[in-house]
Amino acid sequence: MKIYEQICLDIKDGIVSKKFKAGERLPSLLAMSKEYNCSKGTVLKAYEELRSQHVIYSKPQSGYYMADNLMREEDYREGLHLDDGNPVVGSFSTMDTHHCLHIAADMYSTYSLNISIRGTPSLNSILHKFLAMEDVHAKSENIYLTQGITQIMTHLTHSPFPNGKKTILVESPSSQHYITYLKQTDARVLTIKRDENGLDLKQLEAYFKNEDIKFFYVIPRNHNPLGTKLSNHQRRHIMELALKYDVYIVEDDYFGSAHKLPKYVPIYYFSNQKNCIHLRSMSKVLPLLRIGIALIPKEFHSTFEELAHEAYYYSYFMPSLISQAAYEVYLKTGIYEKHYAQITSLISKKLRIVKETVSGWDPRYVTLIGAESGYYFSLRLHPDINVNVLISKLQKKQIFITSTQGAFYFKEHYDNSVRLAISKITAEHLIVALDAIYETILSMMDNIES
Repeated sequence: MKIYEQICLDIKDGIVSKKFKAGERLPSLLAMSKEYNCSKGTVLKAYEELRSQHVIYSKPQSGYYMADNLMREEDYREGLHLDDGNPVVGSFSTMDTHHCLHIAADMYSTYSLNISIRGTPSLNSILHKFLAMEDVHAKSENIYLTQGITQIMTHLTHSPFPNGKKTILVESPSSQHYITYLKQTDARVLTIKRDENGLDLKQLEAYFKNEDIKFFYVIPRNHNPLGTKLSNHQRRHIMELALKYDVYIVEDDYFGSAHKLPKYVPIYYFSNQKNCIHLRSMSKVLPLLRIGIALIPKEFHSTFEELAHEAYYYSYFMPSLISQAAYEVYLKTGIYEKHYAQITSLISKKLRIVKETVSGWDPRYVTLIGAESGYYFSLRLHPDINVNVLISKLQKKQIFITSTQGAFYFKEHYDNSVRLAISKITAEHLIVALDAIYETILSMMDNIES
């Protein structure tokens, strides 16, 4: 790593660790050159790089200063909240947001609402390049914009697919939002068990071969509620089976690469852009915006465009122009990459804390599931522990968690687990919350066994 890159990295780490505060003046070029044993020109290059990323700003004849803090983790409500993985709008730099929205308003001033569902030409022309950086290789013609994943899933649930099949296969557990929606419809649904070991590929093949599977809805990484990822072998084999038996994969990659994983490639990577619909949302990184991406295979274009056209009349399908413009600015200015790096650093730190803390817990009473990727992880509890009672006891201590029961399509598959989210809690408070959770579990077990 070059010296100027190390300086940039150290300053970003200092922001996350709160060593630097918003508005604080950075050390002079001379002071930093002495600290890093380099020239003032090297320090200047680092500062200018950070300034271009809007991490810092300069004042004439004064120096360089910290911009707004990159991320605020605490929730605005009282207590320690591990029950919700959606960051608040103010989680990220408000200065960055103002900057992007200001540029966006000018940049799209000549556009009207009558635009393609593939997005504005300028945004569509760069999306495939940024996706390719994450091993999502798609042609521009296969990229569509949406307001979010939940909206798309409601349409895909009832849409005819080119394979002519009718049954939807989902993981158990899976996204509670989608499970809740499926229970409210007359869709044919089958489930396949997902746990810390992933999926049973033999059972999956049996479903694909013998059942009328239209599509398989899967969250391969950053799983909600498990916090696990599927292995490279499983991701590749899932796509191979889908192509063999003409089943579509709907890959919910809602968090994208916001938490970067070494050598990870999505299921879409193995699809050759066939039989795989890849979905992602920007709400976890850019919560102020309502925008998502859908990669649609060519044979499904006409059906998907009909869905979008029909949706116009009762649920506007396209993201707003301001969302598209701001997203384009985020990508082009490097702010998006900055947020990705920041989130990865914070998540990795917190997940290490989770694993280190839980490693000392009695496995007879509680088992850690996940804590591998994303904002979520689960705790599977001793069968005699009443989850609702545990949640209630913790609420009295101002600690908030949630049951995973709603993530199971069939309630008899529920495994007596709870879900915890790390997006709205600092690393220090996470330790406090975990200690209190374990103490409460031990207290409940003492009462059960006595």
